[in-house]
Order: sequence, then C-alpha cells, then structure tokens
Amino acid sequence: MKIHSARTLMTLLAVFALAAPLVLAGDAAKVVGPWDAVAVTPEGDMPALLTISESEEALEATMDIGGMDRLVKDVKLDGDVLTMTVMYDGVPYDVELKVDGDTMEGTYSGAMATGELKATRKP
Repeated sequence: MKIHSARTLMTLLAVFALAAPLVLAGDAAKVVGPWDAVAVTPEGDMPALLTISESEEALEATMDIGGMDRLVKDVKLDGDVLTMTVMYDGVPYDVELKVDGDTMEGTYSGAMATGELKATRKP
C-alpha cells in the first residue's frame, strides 16, 4: 500500500510541476505588454511607460519615467494583483496594482511618498 501511495504522490507532484509554467503563462497574458501609467504625486501627475514581459517562467518589467529607465524588480502576478518594486532616485517604491482587463489601478509607497497609480494598456 505504501508503494502505491508513493507512486501516486510522485505522479501528482510531476503533474503539478509540469502544469505550473502553463498557469503562469496564462496569467501573464493579462499583463504582458506596454502600459501608459500615471502616478499621482504631491508635485502633480507623473506619467510613465511600464513595459512587462515574460522570460524563463518569470515576469520582468521596465519603467521609463521622464525619459529615464528605472530598475524594476520582484515582479509578481497573483491572480489579478500585480506587485513589483520600482527604484526611483535610489529609493525603493512598492507597487501593488489590481488588473482589470486593459486597466490597472493601485498604489505605490516608499520612504518619500505614497499615492495612487493607474495604468492603461497601450494599443
């Protein structure tokens, strides 16, 4: 009986391991591509171009703010919630966005400021 249970467990683990990239690929389609983003700051709206791509079963992003590429790391999609950390002038900002079709809305927060962030998928 133990051998049968061990085989069943190993089979299930193998199926889950093989299916995980397929689940990520399906979810990633929700966010992959270029997005026009706007952060609401104390100094006024700050437009940005957020570009999300998928590589090696992980999400990656770049963010162009004012013509300068900013480091983006820890990009994760959990259901309809996209999270990442954006470095701006040496300060990390945590970003959390709710994905709703071709729009995303959420917040950013860091040592210098917090506020709303909205994005619309570019055509």
